[in-house]
This record gives sequence, C-alpha cells and structure tokens, in this order.
Amino acid sequence: MKRPLREILSEMSTKEKMNYIWEYYKYFIIGFIVLVIFIVYTVYSIANKKEDILNIVLITDYASPEQVEQVKENLYHNFLTDEERDTSNIIIQTLRLKSEDMQAGVEMQKLAAQLSAGDIDFFIADQDFFEQMNQEGQLLSFQELEGIDDLPFQKEQLFYADDNDQKVTGVNISSNPVFQDLIQKEEEKILFIPINVKNKEVISRFVQFLIENE
Repeated sequence: MKRPLREILSEMSTKEKMNYIWEYYKYFIIGFIVLVIFIVYTVYSIANKKEDILNIVLITDYASPEQVEQVKENLYHNFLTDEERDTSNIIIQTLRLKSEDMQAGVEMQKLAAQLSAGDIDFFIADQDFFEQMNQEGQLLSFQELEGIDDLPFQKEQLFYADDNDQKVTGVNISSNPVFQDLIQKEEEKILFIPINVKNKEVISRFVQFLIENE
C-alpha cells in the first residue's frame, strides 16, 4: 500500500521535501505555471486591446509606409479625443489593384470580407473605382451623415450618386492637407463611404475634420 505523501514528507528535511516534490510533480508544476501565465496574458490582452475606430482603405500604385504612418500619427493626435487615444486604433490599408501577384489576391479577399461586414469606413481611390461602386449603388451619400448639413468644397470636387444629382457620394481630397503627403502629385483621389458602414458617428466626425482642414 502506498504511503500518504504527508507521511513521506514528515521524515524529510526541507531541502529533501523540495527535491522530492520537484522530482515527482515537476510536470504538474510546470503545467500549472504555464496555465497561469496563459491566463494572465489572455486577460491582459483583452483588457488592453484597442478598438479599430477608423478604417481607411487607400487604393494606389504606391504609398510610402513612412508617409502612411505619418498620416496615422497626425490623425491619432489631432482627430481622436484624449480618451480615444488610450483605447482606439486608426487603420490605413493600402492596396494595389493592378498587382497580379498572389498577395494582391489575398488582400482583395480580405477587402471583400471587410466590405461585406461593414468594417471599411472610407475608400480613397481613383475615379474608375469610385464610379464602379457608385453605379452599383454601393455608396452612402454624405448628406445622410448626422451633422453634415453642408459640404463647403469646391463644386468640381464633388461627385454625385449615379441616380440622384443631389446626393454627394464622393469628394476629391487630392489637395486636402490631411492626406497631402500620402497622395502622389499626379494622382486624383476621391474619398467615398460604403453604404453598409456601421461606424457612422465617427465617420461624420471625420468628414467634419476634413472640412475644417480643407
């Protein structure tokens, strides 16, 4: 009959007890430590996870990663509130539609999934891409955003719904200071909003932010 652990340990010195326990129970001890570390890491990650508050997709032949980060930093400090800076992320994705490599195909699939889920807040793209989505009725008019009663842009900067010349669905922001360093001089880029977006409050704020910086 196996002797109880307490009885076995009672005959040992402290050092012998530690050696005995480690020898026979080290895998249980290691497993317990790993489990505790995993739980602590998971709780910490969840507690400190930042929400993606603004997701912008820039379709362009080239965008410098440094310039993308610079624009994100500018938006982080000048667009987000103090409270939002601690809990929120701003995402600027860049995509090359003309690329034929496998990575471009993966990115397009990811883009389609995000678009379907309503997770893309803005597109910045050329007129061809804008018109394709505009003709398919996939764009939200700026007038549907709360607090956007007027769009004080130049007339030539505004683009309208394919079936309604009163609804603005796109704005040329090529010269807007917010994106000036990100858009190449020879490019003409239009800002537009997918019709199924969920984040309308922040989108309205961002449009107002662009107007103020026009």
